Amino acid sequence: MKTKHKILTAAAVATVALSVFLPPPAPLQAHDGEDHGSAAQPSAGVALTDEVLLPKESQFLFEVRTSLAAYSDTYNRLTLFGNVTSAAGGEGRIVVPQTGRIVALSAQVGQPVRAGQTLAVIEQTLDATQQIGLATERANAQAELRAAQQDYARLQSIADIAARKDVVAAELRLRQARQNAAILNGQASQRRTTITSPIGGTVDNFTLAVGQQVNQGDELFRVLNPGKLKVEAQVFGKDLDKITPGARFQVEGLQGQPAVPARMLVFSNAVNPVNQARQLILELDETAASQYRAGQGVNVQVVGQSNAGGPKQLVVPTSAVTDLNGKPVVFVHTQPERFKIRYVQPGAANGQQTVILQGDVNENDRVVTQGTYQLKSIFLNQ
Repeated sequence: MKTKHKILTAAAVATVALSVFLPPPAPLQAHDGEDHGSAAQPSAGVALTDEVLLPKESQFLFEVRTSLAAYSDTYNRLTLFGNVTSAAGGEGRIVVPQTGRIVALSAQVGQPVRAGQTLAVIEQTLDATQQIGLATERANAQAELRAAQQDYARLQSIADIAARKDVVAAELRLRQARQNAAILNGQASQRRTTITSPIGGTVDNFTLAVGQQVNQGDELFRVLNPGKLKVEAQVFGKDLDKITPGARFQVEGLQGQPAVPARMLVFSNAVNPVNQARQLILELDETAASQYRAGQGVNVQVVGQSNAGGPKQLVVPTSAVTDLNGKPVVFVHTQPERFKIRYVQPGAANGQQTVILQGDVNENDRVVTQGTYQLKSIFLNQ
């Protein structure tokens, strides 16, 4: 206890000595360009302001581009999923007309062909039963021909006493017998069929070879015309009123292909009994079709006018809307080197423009459409 009392006494004496001999605190002095008087601010990746300062030189370096916000009565109202298929005259499938063997093959994979061009020659092959049946029919036709010839010759020899109607009947019988015999003889000697292309286009992949046996109904070739494509999409009940006569359609590829215009061929009145949807069929022009292939999945953007009598809506380019800390924003170029952040609530969108439902964005505000990533990075690191 005495030792502890001595330690506390010594500490009290040292405190009094420091308070007596140390000089009073003087005001802090800041160096040029520094400010040590403010409290330290936490650096947690959150900017302290709602704007970004970016010199003109950096704007050119980052290729910053802007566009004006504007009111419009045309905007995206619906996104549908569709499939690209061949239009009329865009696909030709050639099947085997009769069982046989390929004796000539002039087509090659990827070869451009015209309508009516010869692709292959098939020789008909018959099994034992068919050969016996054909031989029997040919023998019967020959027998009928000989009998008709004999009957006609007999009547001709007694033409002066024979009835006229009997002579005419014998002549008709002989003529029919000759025709039947000629047909059967032709079938026996000529059993080759020429296969031609029904449309102009490109021969698709196949694995045929000369001498290969093929069966009736088998698909031999498929000829595709990539310039004739259509898009099929399903429209469900809640979206039927959005397919209006003034609507415009754009097709966007799921693999990054750019949006291309499409023309409505038909909006079917029949309802699919499975999913209660109506089929929408669009046609792509030849230039747009060159970027797509049959069987490919696409998005169909329905772009039309707003509801009758409804107000115009404020739209910005879709590329202007970005994400900041999980919230949608746009950067507005307010001064030559100053960009303000405006939080927004986006509405309907397509590949070109997005409706702004709420937010501090006005008509003719210059929004950043290119370089938003660089501005966001600078803002978060300020």
